[in-house]
Amino acid sequence: MTTSAEPQITPSIAMSQQDHLGSGDEGLPEGAVWSEIEYLAVDAKHQHEKPYELRFQAGGTIPETNMVDESRKVLICNFRPLENSRNFEEYGFSAEKIGCTLPSAEYDDKEKVGKTYYPAIKRMLWQKFPDATQIRILEHGLRKRDPEFPATDKPFFKHVQPSTIAHMGQWLDTILCRYGTHQVPDYSIYSAARTAQGAFKMGPDQYRRLVTVNVWKSLQGPGNDWPLALCDWRTLDRPSESVVVDVVYSKDFTENESVYYSPNHKWYYFKDLQDDEVIVFHQTDSALPGGGGVAHASFQNPDADKNAAPRTSIELRAFVFYL
Repeated sequence: MTTSAEPQITPSIAMSQQDHLGSGDEGLPEGAVWSEIEYLAVDAKHQHEKPYELRFQAGGTIPETNMVDESRKVLICNFRPLENSRNFEEYGFSAEKIGCTLPSAEYDDKEKVGKTYYPAIKRMLWQKFPDATQIRILEHGLRKRDPEFPATDKPFFKHVQPSTIAHMGQWLDTILCRYGTHQVPDYSIYSAARTAQGAFKMGPDQYRRLVTVNVWKSLQGPGNDWPLALCDWRTLDRPSESVVVDVVYSKDFTENESVYYSPNHKWYYFKDLQDDEVIVFHQTDSALPGGGGVAHASFQNPDADKNAAPRTSIELRAFVFYL
């Protein structure tokens, strides 16, 4: 288990290509795959018009969005050979073991998740953030890949599907809508303070530092179906390669960040995640220039076990306060 005492290392864009050297078929590092990730397309109008997406029917009065996505083929490397105790500080993410292995079907039971899974996650987070004052869990949500996903002709799916868009925060499908006037919580750097106030009654004058993290867990075992890809935060130049997006609901809004493509981005996934493993990754840190944050997306894995069940995963969001 790694720890992250205050302060954390500020991400640097400097990155050695040696991290991607290794053995494997056709010169690829072992376990690496080529796949596609969707990025926000560069558009000159975003220099004077903030990107947005409507999440309600506006009756045709304004376009549903002013954004266009573009699919990019990227190399996604298996992170297993690089694992060490400094991953979370250096890359912005790490895999951690927890002492909780509920049967997959029981993750549909919110009460069992709250009583069993939440405490296990909090214990792990206290080890990562030993100098924190409070650790609060905001919410969790499930994604269950439909066997037809990513079919484009299906009008809707019963469950939330894997997100193929590179982003920070949460993309378009808010897990829960609550907390009074703060009904669509997110935690891009621009929304973290708002959500902390609405969800936990913690205003910016009540803490000196706020860190938000995602905790992601596969519930399918090591089948590697549509795994989570994470971008080494040192390889993303946030000022020029990310943009804040308004996600607008009928009576409220939130924000997240979309990402523009760069060949400098280094993408990774954790091959063969076990039942007792979770992925922890940064979303915001008020102590870091620009707020930190790890871009992430799901991808179609050509090396996935063909007999594996469609991916099911749970994602939990936590707020770490330093008073």
